[in-house]
Amino acid sequence: RTRNLTLHKTVTGDYYLPTDAYEDVVANTIIANQVFENEVVELAAKFIKEGGTVLDVGSNFGQMSVLFSNMVGPKGKVHAFDADEWVYEILNKNIKANNKQGVIVPHFGAVHNKENEVLIFPEQNFKEFGAYGAYGVDYSANVGREVKSITIDSLNINEPICFMKVDIQGGDLQAMQGAVNTIAKNKMPVLFEYEYHFEEKYNLCFQDYVDFVQSINYKFYKVLNGHNFLIIPK
Repeated sequence: RTRNLTLHKTVTGDYYLPTDAYEDVVANTIIANQVFENEVVELAAKFIKEGGTVLDVGSNFGQMSVLFSNMVGPKGKVHAFDADEWVYEILNKNIKANNKQGVIVPHFGAVHNKENEVLIFPEQNFKEFGAYGAYGVDYSANVGREVKSITIDSLNINEPICFMKVDIQGGDLQAMQGAVNTIAKNKMPVLFEYEYHFEEKYNLCFQDYVDFVQSINYKFYKVLNGHNFLIIPK
């Protein structure tokens, strides 16, 4: 864990990244002038409209938010969410580095199904995972960094939302549950990630996701890499 940052000017934008995060796959991909999870960006591009609004839930260092902002243009909006205060600080620096203030709207908090709950974000020790973005809220923990929860619905976003991406390390279902009114209003495609390796730790069950998708009258439309699921209205 480091407090040192290095600015990297890349083909996808300018990004401050942790200087000593040698095993961070996201940072290393950005530094190598590539797009982390490019298949996600390519899929999103099929739905994102110029002037539209995008939700990037779990934005990490912000590369995807920057790319989404290029798609929506200066009249669009990208709402970017992160629950790690240091990563969120980096996100804000990268918004400014790419002159995206006003287009990318950052939100700090744990996107959840209830507002103002105190949840626990672990201190990364990088023994389990080498990337900052591989860590998320630990719903079973009582020791760690406290972070307040927020819901998508509580933001009351008025602009038409054309796409929602969720990737918050085991909390994707809770994030979508807190966005049911927003989803019902906009009927936008939603891409979420199911973390199989967190099943035992967080007591995850894919059937719960299936039941949720059915409850909002959506259907599974596409699977990327075996763990990213695109759902659309029936």
